[in-house]
Amino acid sequence: MVETGKSLNPFLEAPVDGTDDREAHPKRWIAVLVQSRCEKAVAEKLDKLNIENYVPTQWEIRQWSDRKKKIERVVIPMVVFVHTDKASESRLRTYSFIYKLVSYPGERAAAVIPDSQIEQLKYMLKNAESAVEMKERILEVGDTVRIARGPLKGLEGTLCFVKSDKPMVAVRIDCLGFACVNIAKSDIE
Repeated sequence: MVETGKSLNPFLEAPVDGTDDREAHPKRWIAVLVQSRCEKAVAEKLDKLNIENYVPTQWEIRQWSDRKKKIERVVIPMVVFVHTDKASESRLRTYSFIYKLVSYPGERAAAVIPDSQIEQLKYMLKNAESAVEMKERILEVGDTVRIARGPLKGLEGTLCFVKSDKPMVAVRIDCLGFACVNIAKSDIE
């Protein structure tokens, strides 16, 4: 007796490698660079393509000499966050309105942004009473740091100084003294 609603051939409905499509290609947030002052237009184009995206904006009141106006300000210029899977990432590279996918220095793969960070950013923008500004990661003397990429990956120590004109960082290693090396600030966490 054949059950109704079930296929006679189990292989027609079986997911590949025991996973369904969502498990095989989970969506994650990446950042793409777009032309200046075109973030909202790019978001609209992505919406028409049914690609989930997010442009961080905040409402603020601007004062001109003759009037005040409430405007929606883009918080991170030239950046649109896209929620996509690894398989669809290459398609993003083909769109003329996307310059490039943001990646770590020296890498081609797009940098993945944790969902929790996007949610925290959304919450901050929705609830902040003052203007939210993006700042470059600020490293302070005394911070414990670890080198995240490059040939010194995994090295840990205390940040002793940062020269702003050069990407040189000194890391104190207990019992050994100071190690000074040219390292991009983006390679330190």
